[in-house]
Amino acid sequence: MGSNRTIVWFRRDLRIEDNPALAAAAREGSVLPVYIWCPKEEGQFYPGRVSRWWLKQSLAHLDRSLKSLGTRLVLIKTHSTVTALLECIKAIQATKVVFNHLYGKCCSQNVDGVNLAFYFKCFTQF
Repeated sequence: MGSNRTIVWFRRDLRIEDNPALAAAAREGSVLPVYIWCPKEEGQFYPGRVSRWWLKQSLAHLDRSLKSLGTRLVLIKTHSTVTALLECIKAIQATKVVFNHLYGKCCSQNVDGVNLAFYFKCFTQF
C-alpha cells in the first residue's frame, strides 16, 4: 500500500462490491469514504419521502459494510458539493478524489457548473 490518501465519493453507487473507484483507492493507500447530500443540487430530482427512507437504509448498510473493512462512511449535508469536497480534501490532505460514473438524465458529472470528471478520477464500469 502506498501513502496516498484518497477520498472515495459515493453518490448513487452505495455498495462496496463491484465498485471500481473503491477498489482502486484501496490498492493505493488509505481511503476516506464520503457521501455528500446537497438538497439544493437535486433540483427537479429531489427525492420523495420513500426515496429518502431508502437512501437512509442504503447509507446505513454501506456504513456497516465499510466498517467490516475497517473504515466508516462520512456523511455530509451541505449547500455546495464542490465546497464540501474541497473541505474534505483539505482536512485530510487527500492526494486524490475518485468516484464512479453516473448514468441517466439525472446523473450529470457537473456540479455547480464544474465538470468534476475533469478534476477528479471518474471510473466507468462496464
